[in-house]
Amino acid sequence: MKIEIVNQQKLKRINLKVLSAYLKKAQAFFDTSPNFSKRKNPVKLSILLCDNTFIKKLNKKYFKSSNSTDVISFPLSDKFEPDYLGEVVVSVEKAVQVSRKLSCDWRKELTLYIIHGILHLRGYSDRRKKQRSIMEAKQQQILEKIWET
Repeated sequence: MKIEIVNQQKLKRINLKVLSAYLKKAQAFFDTSPNFSKRKNPVKLSILLCDNTFIKKLNKKYFKSSNSTDVISFPLSDKFEPDYLGEVVVSVEKAVQVSRKLSCDWRKELTLYIIHGILHLRGYSDRRKKQRSIMEAKQQQILEKIWET
């Protein structure tokens, strides 16, 4: 899968090569996971790294919510681009804020948000308690794979 990452925020410096390497590890997991076998593997995914102001505008425009959020996923596959999984928009600023509260590395929080967004594009939901539990377990499996040395 081709992963395009665009960094439009200026709060934190992000090594896009390292982030891409993490996502390649996650991609290997997605590509071999039986949960994804029912859908043709897409060949393109876009990730946009932004700040709270930008994601808040998207949230208001598309979801009628005036709050900032951590991640928004837009499935963009259609008959014209069937191989395009979609776009994951992530607030780096939110990852930094939450990581301070949780006393964890902001890069790991950011990676969690990206994985969460990709899982949404792959059909996972967190609307109900049982769905959320399944999604969180999948996130944890993927993050453990990414962070293993």
